[in-house]
Amino acid sequence: MRTQEPKPPKDPNDTFTRRYRTFCYGLIGERFDRRQGIQAEELAERLKQAGINATPGLYRAVLLVTTLIVLAASLGATLLIFLVLLRVPLWYEYVGALTAIATLSTAAALRGSVGTRITNRKGQLERELPFTLSELSVLASTGMSPITLVRRMAKRTHDPAMTAEFKKIVYKTDIQGKDLISALAETAKESASTALRETFWDLANMIHQGGNLDEYLRGKSDDVLKLKRLSQRDFIERLSTFLDMYVSLVLIGVLMIAVGAYLINAFGSTIGPLDANSLLIVLAYIIVPMSVIVTVVLISVAYARAE
Repeated sequence: MRTQEPKPPKDPNDTFTRRYRTFCYGLIGERFDRRQGIQAEELAERLKQAGINATPGLYRAVLLVTTLIVLAASLGATLLIFLVLLRVPLWYEYVGALTAIATLSTAAALRGSVGTRITNRKGQLERELPFTLSELSVLASTGMSPITLVRRMAKRTHDPAMTAEFKKIVYKTDIQGKDLISALAETAKESASTALRETFWDLANMIHQGGNLDEYLRGKSDDVLKLKRLSQRDFIERLSTFLDMYVSLVLIGVLMIAVGAYLINAFGSTIGPLDANSLLIVLAYIIVPMSVIVTVVLISVAYARAE
């Protein structure tokens, strides 16, 4: 007797997310989708580039409903803490400030999530693109037809970002019934990477007009690798600039402030409301950490662009 294999358990987080998205769409998302405009088309294109499976109405509904939920939750929590439990005299100032910070931070994070995901996808695609082009060149030299070449690339187990792009092309040709040229053009339009977009458009043109696919892929791979080397060289130069800035501004600035605090303490004077001890506390717990954080963020951004 053949035993049935047990099904994997459902992820409760995925179920909750799906139900929440359905609730938001039924509440106001459907109304947003009915009022389609130029901005909705631009947002739909950005959502596809970010790999987010949602309509513009659904995205806006989730953003608005989530922001309102955070507003209500933060307002209730701060009222409970500062008015009921602590009974702070100026409770309304703390409640207003913390509620505004929580609400605005949530709205900004949700609005920025699309751009962040596009940037992440672009970086991953452009990291994998040179090696994918080299592999495509080798396979094309064996005489494979373009559609067989695409299907072969979609079955790879490495370079997940690029493999997913080829799977999209196969889905459009085999499931949606589109020709390879249209599938390449549409996938290029939905791609987050400009380099990959140009590559797919060039492939579509070569398939349509004819040409040496192997030679083109070899040349394109060399061009992408040259651009990658230039971006890494630019990152090294930026890193040197950031290090000079960190040494000259941060370290020397910290030493100057420390010397100033010593002189203030020696003369018994103050800088506005700050005495020597307060100035050292600001230096140790605000200026130094913020300087390090800003430097690390700048280096991280430069490194992400170089990858």
